[in-house]
Amino acid sequence: MGMLEDPKTSRMTPSTRSAPSDSLANGSVASPVLYREVKRKLIADIASGAVPPGAALPNESELARRFGVSIGTLRRAVDELVAEHALVRQQGRGTFVGKLDRERFLFQFFKIADRSGGREFPQVRLHSFSKAKATAEESRALGIVGPAQVFRIDNVLSLKGRPMIHDHIVIDAQLFSGLTRAQFEARPGTIYELYQVAFGVTVAGADERLRAEPVSARTAELLGLEPGASVLRIERIARTIEKRPCEFRVSVVDTREVDYVSHMHRAS
Repeated sequence: MGMLEDPKTSRMTPSTRSAPSDSLANGSVASPVLYREVKRKLIADIASGAVPPGAALPNESELARRFGVSIGTLRRAVDELVAEHALVRQQGRGTFVGKLDRERFLFQFFKIADRSGGREFPQVRLHSFSKAKATAEESRALGIVGPAQVFRIDNVLSLKGRPMIHDHIVIDAQLFSGLTRAQFEARPGTIYELYQVAFGVTVAGADERLRAEPVSARTAELLGLEPGASVLRIERIARTIEKRPCEFRVSVVDTREVDYVSHMHRAS
């Protein structure tokens, strides 16, 4: 409700003209709740494939009309998704659904660098691919309830032509129904790009735990290490844009020539 000046008293009195019904339009108290709802709907669009990887979002005015919110509320939701790497802004072109390609893999998910800080995309060799009943640990990590099948995948990653990382990957066979060894091996891009394009599973983030440990006999053989040599173990649970666990990965790294490098930025 607006205010009008009463000519007799020179005081401000409530006017009868209605303000925009949606306190949205002027960025009032409702916005924090509303932007989260808008963000949830945008996430649902991305997760369902309604806006596929690499596709542009409709323009701001169209989205604001669709959701019945102000441009400011819409931008707040989009800003968070950009910060979470689910969306990508391109100057002068618009906002796009992020693709899990090599560039993003190196930027967001591959933290191994040489001593000078240089990074390279690893050469990946598939060592084994199998399907089996999930163990209790695998079920916990992937949020699986009840008996289930999982795919277990072992890769050896080489940097500068030398094997340095052994990845053991476990994924829910139901979530990735129909995945074959041939399809996995022939993927044209990253593993996460395969998840996104072929199965509609978009990895948006991950939780990692690190520790030093003696190398196992199996990994020592794959990486050409002496039995019992010290290695870095990285345990990762990758999560979808809806924050559901979708991959359990243990990476064992020979750190004689490389480091785990994580950049932490001050929030703007």
